[in-house]
Amino acid sequence: MKQLGDRWGDELVIMAFPSREFGAQEFEKDEDIQAFAAQQQFPGVLLKLGKVLGPEASEVWQFFKSETGAADPDWNFRGKFLVSREGEVCVPSGKLEEEVEALM
Repeated sequence: MKQLGDRWGDELVIMAFPSREFGAQEFEKDEDIQAFAAQQQFPGVLLKLGKVLGPEASEVWQFFKSETGAADPDWNFRGKFLVSREGEVCVPSGKLEEEVEALM
């Protein structure tokens, strides 16, 4: 993600949806998540710890799913969406970097 952020700067907005729904691998507190993201130089918008599975998922996540027909992710790093400048939402099906470049 850092490489995408470095390459596209303000033209690309990366949003992270931290969740403990996948083996409880995420930190338990937002402050710890924020510190880790800063240490890793995460270049995007970090949302508060929440859910991405089922009806309790955040409204933004549910919108992305409804626009694409995507199923709940089966693992935390497999849940990705791309949104064009025109607001079209898609699920990347290939190499993420190439799909972002095509979208830009």
